[in-house]
Amino acid sequence: MHIGIHAGTDLAGQRTGVEEYIYQLLHSFPSAGGASGHTFSIYVRNSAVLGDAPSFFIEKPLHSPFLWTQGRLMLETRIRRPDILFVPGQIPPLLSGCPYIMTVHGLEFLRYPEKYSFARRWYLRNGTMAALRRARGIIAVSDSTKKDLTHFFGIEPSRIRVIHHGYSGPPDEVRAGAPQQEKGIPFMLYIGRIETKKNVDGMVRAFEIFKRATGAPHRFVLAGKDGFGNEKIRQMARKSPFAEDIIFRGYVTQEEKWRLLSSCGAFVFATWYEGFGMPILEAQAARAPVITSSVSSMPEVAGEGAFLVDPARPEEIAKAIEVVLENEERRAGLIEAGQANLVRFSWKKCAQETLDAIVSS
Repeated sequence: MHIGIHAGTDLAGQRTGVEEYIYQLLHSFPSAGGASGHTFSIYVRNSAVLGDAPSFFIEKPLHSPFLWTQGRLMLETRIRRPDILFVPGQIPPLLSGCPYIMTVHGLEFLRYPEKYSFARRWYLRNGTMAALRRARGIIAVSDSTKKDLTHFFGIEPSRIRVIHHGYSGPPDEVRAGAPQQEKGIPFMLYIGRIETKKNVDGMVRAFEIFKRATGAPHRFVLAGKDGFGNEKIRQMARKSPFAEDIIFRGYVTQEEKWRLLSSCGAFVFATWYEGFGMPILEAQAARAPVITSSVSSMPEVAGEGAFLVDPARPEEIAKAIEVVLENEERRAGLIEAGQANLVRFSWKKCAQETLDAIVSS
């Protein structure tokens, strides 16, 4: 088959969830079983995505100052049409006429519409609806996302294949169980976009409750790009009686991310909704005790390796933080269960199952 892959995003820059998914698949596909029997056209905005790649992987830079997916890629796939187009970022070029298989990462814009701007919500809802209608195949990244596709769009469950993400492994010293302890004041950690749909404001409230109740010296480090509603969160932090202990680090490098994960007292990820929740696995891999939400895909992904909380109850999140930091037996149990949970996930497995889905669609 001639397989096209929509990779038109900044994979060489600051990757977050979807970008990391695309990046890892592109680097895992060449070693998947049966891959060498196909030709892959990798549609990119520049030619700096793959580096060294086998001859059956061909990067095709498509330059356009605007409307890249619905304009430039649409024209390319109409004129030089692949047998199937894989769209890992949810919305394909809708007018290309090319058969495609798509990955749906989550429908939080329908669960929590107030957390999105009107324009963004309109684009995601209508674009996803149109894409699902004509898709040759649909991949959901979790059983939770599959249920949402059935609930919101009426998609027949038999049309949806669940393929879990993998996770990027930590450096050798973290993998060996020797945390790189950060000097100074102990801290808890959140990694993800700084936005209200991630319930960062709720986690800040929980941190305040924890500090008042315990007087602990811990800080709360928030690492990630700014997102929708970040101004509200930063204003809330500035007005907090513990403002000096709430640290916004911005986007962090891979090296810095693993250093923070391996030395935090607890990884707090009590978000409203996750299509998958890759940071949960990364925290488990770094041997950080995980506190996450009891909703959407998070229990599915975390397994037994997390303290589950109601994201709508900051006092419950605060109590979980206190327990994880003070109860050594509970803490050790979460870390051990997190390590056991990781065997279910890998990018190699994700790539093989995804390639099988593409070829059979």
